[in-house]
Amino acid sequence: MILVSVVTLIAAMLMRDFFISNLSSYQDQITDLSTQNKVRALHKSYSSILDSTELVIFNAEIESILRDLHKIEIAGDFYSRDIKRYSIGIVIVMIILTGSIFLFLFMLITRPLTRLLSATEKLKGGDFDFQVKESVYSPLNILIVAFNNMVSELNQSRERLIEAEKQTIWQEMARAMAHEIKNPLTPIRLAAQRLEMKYYEKADNLPEILEKSLRIVNEEVDNLQSLVTAFSGFAKMPEAQFENYDLNQQLRDISDQYSDDAKIDLKLDDNLKEIYADTMQMKQVLVNLIQNAIQACEENPHIELSTSVKEQKCVIGIKDHGMGISEIDLAKIFEPYFTTKKKGTGLGLAIVRRIIRQHGGDIKATSILGEGSVFEINFPCNRELAENKQQD
Repeated sequence: MILVSVVTLIAAMLMRDFFISNLSSYQDQITDLSTQNKVRALHKSYSSILDSTELVIFNAEIESILRDLHKIEIAGDFYSRDIKRYSIGIVIVMIILTGSIFLFLFMLITRPLTRLLSATEKLKGGDFDFQVKESVYSPLNILIVAFNNMVSELNQSRERLIEAEKQTIWQEMARAMAHEIKNPLTPIRLAAQRLEMKYYEKADNLPEILEKSLRIVNEEVDNLQSLVTAFSGFAKMPEAQFENYDLNQQLRDISDQYSDDAKIDLKLDDNLKEIYADTMQMKQVLVNLIQNAIQACEENPHIELSTSVKEQKCVIGIKDHGMGISEIDLAKIFEPYFTTKKKGTGLGLAIVRRIIRQHGGDIKATSILGEGSVFEINFPCNRELAENKQQD
C-alpha cells in the first residue's frame, strides 16, 4: 500500500512538472518570436506612408493585435499559476485519501490480530470457552475461523481428556480403596478367630485375649473410619466459593498458628494485594502443605513461605529443610492413596492438587534428598474475572 501511494504521488508530481515545463516552453517560444517588436516595427514602417484615415484604422488594428498578445501572456501566467496551485491541491488530496485508505486497511488487519493475540493469552491461561469475533470483510477472517475451530476442538479434546482422567482416577482409587480396606480386615478376622478358638477351649486367659482382640478390632475400625472419612472428603469436595481476599494476611494468620511447632520465614510480595479464590479451600491447601513440611523435618523444623506475582499469576512457595523426597516417590505424591507415612491416607496432596486445578492453576514439587523440598502453586489472580462477575 505504501509503495502504491509513493508511485501515485511520483506520477502526479511528474505530470505537474510536465505541464509546467510545456507551458514554460510555449511561453519561451512566443517570446523568441518577438511578435510585439515585429508588430511595432511594421507600424513604424507603414505609419509614414498611410494617409490620416487609413492610419487611424491601421493604428486601431495594431493596438488590437498588441492587446491580444498581452492577453496571451497574461493567460499563460494565470495558467502556470493555476497548474501549480491545482497540482499542490491534488497532491494533498491524494495524500489524505491514500492515508485514509492505508489507515482503514491497517485497522482492518491489526484489529483481528489484536483479538487473536488476546485470545492466545486466554488460551495460554487455560480458558477454552470463547470464540474470536469474525468479520467477513477482514482479510484475516480465514485465519480467525481456523483459530475458532482449533479452540473448539481443543476444548472438546480437553473435556474428553478430563473425563478419561476422572475415570482413570476413580479406577485407581477403587483399587487403592479395596487394598486399604483389606489391610485392617485381616487383623480383625485373625482377632475374631483367635477369640472364638480360645472361647471354645475355655482358656484361662480368655479375659486378656478378649481385651486384646477388642483393642485390635477397635483400632482397625478406627483406621477404616478415617479412611472412609478421607475418601468421602475427596469424593464430595464442594464447588469453590470465590471471593476477593488478602492471601498475604491469610498466610500470616496460619503461620502464627504453627509458630510454636516450627520456625517460619515469610517472604510476601506487597504487590499481591488481593486474590480471587475460595478462602476455606485455600486455607485447607496451605495448612496441608505446612503440616507436611513440618513433618518432613526430623528436628528444628524450618519453613519458608513466599508469595509473588508473575505474568498476572499468583505464585505461592512452601519450602522446607527436611529429609527430601526420592525421585521415584516425587512422581507419585499427587496420586490418590499414595503415601510414605505409616498412618497416612494418601489423599492430602491429591485434594490439594484438585483444589488448585479447580482454581485454574497447578502445583509442582521439587526435592533434593537430605536438603528439603519446595512446593510451588500458581494460579490466576482472577482480578478481571472478579470484576466481570460483579458486573453480571
